[in-house]
Amino acid sequence: MKQAVTFIIAVILLSSLALAQDVQPAVKAGAKSINFTFGGLGTFGLGAAGVNAGISGSYFMNQDAALRVGLQVYSSSTKTPWNDFSGNGTNPGSDGSTSLFGLGVGVDYLAYMNAMTPRVRPYLGAGVSVIMQSSDSKPALANSSANGTTTETKGATAGDGLTFGVAGILGAEFFIYSEISVSAEYQLNLFSLTSSADLVTSRKGQSSVTAKQGSATTILGFGSAGATLHIYF
Repeated sequence: MKQAVTFIIAVILLSSLALAQDVQPAVKAGAKSINFTFGGLGTFGLGAAGVNAGISGSYFMNQDAALRVGLQVYSSSTKTPWNDFSGNGTNPGSDGSTSLFGLGVGVDYLAYMNAMTPRVRPYLGAGVSVIMQSSDSKPALANSSANGTTTETKGATAGDGLTFGVAGILGAEFFIYSEISVSAEYQLNLFSLTSSADLVTSRKGQSSVTAKQGSATTILGFGSAGATLHIYF
């Protein structure tokens, strides 16, 4: 399946090269674009959830400089059924579940450079981001579980809490048509500070326990890479 998708994309790109050699990018002061990211570009490679897609909008202050504002929301959940191993239904219980939610907002400044052809626009930039993430986990348990058995945990997933980040950006944009382009981009984490969420553990027959977790700082960490489709208007 992946090979078929790659082949189709290659055919489209080659066809556009053959049919649109004189493409002039629709980029000028006041131009805008909506950007669909695949692979967590710019400030949107969000923590423990892995590489994610996002949507953003760009505004060009002039032909060679743009501001990009983006948003990413991700949510996942799984269910773990309770299995009655007694075989006769005499050991009832409750299903387990896990959930993860994240919200990221980022602002990037991009500076474009000249290339050998106007269809290719390399760029450098910098961005800031704020990311919030929370998680919840409930194990599948028998109703007869003893008091003190963990029934729910919040804040135990890496990345839970509030993260502020600063990133360096390097990329290149290729125009298929005047109003449509694709880009590849790499983000280097220059600095990030995570204020971890409280770890809250609930146990059967007992009050929940809250444990404060420390903050984490990263300087010059690994970045993320991916691809973006741009539509200008």
